[in-house]
Amino acid sequence: MWIHRLSRTTGHQRLVVGACVGAGVAAIPSPWTLELQVLVAWIAGATAYLVLAWRLAMVFDADSTRSRTQSQDQPSVIWFSLLLLSAFASVAAIAMLLSNSREMALLARVGHVLVSLLALVSSWLLMQCIFAFRYAHLYYQTELKGHPAGGGLQFPGVLPPDYFDFLYYAHVVGMTSQVSDVVVTSRPMRHLTLLHSLAAFAFNMMVLALSVNVMAGLL
Repeated sequence: MWIHRLSRTTGHQRLVVGACVGAGVAAIPSPWTLELQVLVAWIAGATAYLVLAWRLAMVFDADSTRSRTQSQDQPSVIWFSLLLLSAFASVAAIAMLLSNSREMALLARVGHVLVSLLALVSSWLLMQCIFAFRYAHLYYQTELKGHPAGGGLQFPGVLPPDYFDFLYYAHVVGMTSQVSDVVVTSRPMRHLTLLHSLAAFAFNMMVLALSVNVMAGLL
């Protein structure tokens, strides 16, 4: 029964579960530094959110996706903004962690780098997941209002989109900062895609800068 419920979480429930998991990990006593403890807690919380979100995408077909997004599923703009800011804040924590590990032994530095890489991956995946659910919400809310451009995204093929289609679109924009075979047909969707592209570009540039820093520190 609880597995069925976890497969049908709302956006707010996923945020609460992720926050509780992160807080629980952060509360575990450990000899780690504050920066390392915060990053490990962030990884745990983000992973919990991602597992619930991808599980939802696996069990929902196109009809379920439509009814879900038109009724609830997407958190408010405040939650959406806070989660994005948290993803960027994790990058700042990673930079602090790496700067403080330069004087450590090689094995300890390698461990810090591995934790930093996991934090970067989880933050990047979390950003794409956030935008994917936001795209789904905007698409079906726009369609519900009878917009002449439909939902605002035109996917290849004739089948209606499900959560995986929006995850695909979000990850492509996140990797390339541009659209691929999906056509944007409405102004609100172009605004959201532009915001996503800029956020992804900024995040990817920070990852590149951190990568150069890591390589320089290990040499």
